[in-house]
Amino acid sequence: MLSFARRAVLGSAAAALVSPRASAQRNEPVLRVVAPWEYTSNDPTDIGYILTRMQVAEGLVGVEPDGRLVGLVAQSWAVDEDRLTWRFRIRAGARFHDGTNITPEAAARSLRSAFAGESLSNVPLDDVTHTEDAVVIRTKAPFAPLPAFLVDYAAVILAPAAYGADGKVARIIGSGPYALTRVEGRTVLELDRFDGYWGSKPRISRARYTAVPNGETRANIAVAGDADLVFTLAPTAVPRIHSGGQMRVESVTIPRVRFITMNLGLPQFSDLRVRRALSMAIDRAGIAASILRHPPSAATQLLPPVLADWHNPDLAPLATDVAAARRLLDEAGWVPGPDGIRAKGGVRLEATLMTLANRPELPVMATAIQAQLRAIGMAITISAGQPASIPAAVRDGTMQMTMFARTYVNVPDPIGTIIPDFTRERSVWGTLNWEGRERMRALTDEYVTSFDAARNAALRREITRLIHDEMPVIPISWFEHTVAISNRVRDVAIDPFEMRYLLDRVSWA
Repeated sequence: MLSFARRAVLGSAAAALVSPRASAQRNEPVLRVVAPWEYTSNDPTDIGYILTRMQVAEGLVGVEPDGRLVGLVAQSWAVDEDRLTWRFRIRAGARFHDGTNITPEAAARSLRSAFAGESLSNVPLDDVTHTEDAVVIRTKAPFAPLPAFLVDYAAVILAPAAYGADGKVARIIGSGPYALTRVEGRTVLELDRFDGYWGSKPRISRARYTAVPNGETRANIAVAGDADLVFTLAPTAVPRIHSGGQMRVESVTIPRVRFITMNLGLPQFSDLRVRRALSMAIDRAGIAASILRHPPSAATQLLPPVLADWHNPDLAPLATDVAAARRLLDEAGWVPGPDGIRAKGGVRLEATLMTLANRPELPVMATAIQAQLRAIGMAITISAGQPASIPAAVRDGTMQMTMFARTYVNVPDPIGTIIPDFTRERSVWGTLNWEGRERMRALTDEYVTSFDAARNAALRREITRLIHDEMPVIPISWFEHTVAISNRVRDVAIDPFEMRYLLDRVSWA
């Protein structure tokens, strides 16, 4: 919990940001937003995704729901002929919530600390400077997807007054269509419309964000109709919410994937034939229909059609074929024992499958997969824990097999996730000991340095085929972003990139 003193500082600082119109807004209705994520610090590399989703802070570049990159704080951008120097021209007349102008100097200051974030750390950054009208970013090597990487939430631009004497963010003074006016502990943020916003003004003047980490509690809030928007609901809660009659539920497929990763250095998984057999044993359609209640979620390859540039139509869809799976294991020399579990060279075909307890569908999916793999002669022990348990097991070398949900749009170009997950020997959220990582590294290195659209399209096909053919991970389902919407509001849009809640477009019914 934040201390009382910290809350007081944050509250008083935020109160100072309230615009002259804020007092008139006090009597207007509040848009009530519920989501899982707690506000644990002021550091954008930690909680920037809350600031961008609630549209309190913006970066130089944004992404529309159709995948188009658009200028936010930056009105336009271009790269010099050297392919190393990028110039992002700051939008004229744009202001921070404290009324000060957004200057290239202020934007450059915010960005210098942003490159420590998960995705931006992959940028070969040389330096960040500024001119009279632009932020100048120079890279050590050509890096074509830089504008997409700057959509990352860590790259939000804050006002100079947001920083304390120690250089750390002391309070949030952004430039988005909503201004943060109050923080209550880790769970409540209050926002007012920022009438000085450079773009279209929100139709609703006040909003309140409440963090509710427990999925069952969020579902109960939706059943009771005690919010206007409830994000990240378990598919199993949908029938109960509908029956409550207070909120309707909408689901869209997004570029987040539930998949199985393995330690490919273990004899159980080093043979590609075994990985293919495991994939063939899994009934993705049945899991999507009966557990996820969303048949379109069944994964036919790693990345879903919503990522049109990365979804490869030339790949044979992943399919269930138990008989073929058994033949592959026979061919690979894994022989069934008296209990039906296969073995080879004294090693049983068994593993502990780690998954996450905070996503209620995952343990249920793991139980179904446990039965499906046993049918071909593999024994699975399920271990459901907290998110930190998987990185810990990777670090100490005990990870055998995991299942979790991984987003491929931390930045709008999935290359930002593919690089850390598939080019390193030991990846926390990707592969371990995959022999194909050198080939993948060569492809991704060429991709990020190429400014040729046709060549990049060909490279995307090669990258997706390599993952599909060698199965360093086994895709199970694409993710369905499930949102409950009250009858009080209309014009709600769901962003498949999960960058913004698009509250500025919502209106009262």
